[in-house]
Amino acid sequence: MNLYYNEKKFYNHLEEWCGAFLLAVMLVLLFAQVVSRYIFKASAAWISEYALYMFMYFTFLACSGAFLRNDHIQIVAVLELMPRKIRSIVYIILQFVNAVFAGYVGYYTFLRVVDQFQMNSLSITQFPLWIMSTSLLLGMTGSVIRCTANIYFQIRYEWIQPGTKEANL
Repeated sequence: MNLYYNEKKFYNHLEEWCGAFLLAVMLVLLFAQVVSRYIFKASAAWISEYALYMFMYFTFLACSGAFLRNDHIQIVAVLELMPRKIRSIVYIILQFVNAVFAGYVGYYTFLRVVDQFQMNSLSITQFPLWIMSTSLLLGMTGSVIRCTANIYFQIRYEWIQPGTKEANL
């Protein structure tokens, strides 16, 4: 399907920049842990735990960014055989199902985050667990926003203003 987001806007690259920063910090921390373990014969357990948290945030931010660019794994052989208008309708339905699923997961993740916050649950290194669970909530919220934007763009540029190449949003 055609993508109608504006590549020049800051917020269309937000997940990429945050993910790149998290990945860089995570790699530096893991490298420091390997060096400290094999050269200095000392290990810091907190490094692997924080690297895991950063990896979770990286993964769910990438999930949201993939919805913007329609980069999730999908089988499009049947869609390519359909007429353009039918393909557009099917695409809107698929984006709606994705948004509903992400909203469903996000809602129950929100309940879990609230529960962990109220119980003051802590990890082994005394790190609040609700911060870790917030990664899934952030990713699902971003996915709902990106799927909704894809539906909007598809309706606007395939049905209302056909032939327009790039969105201003």
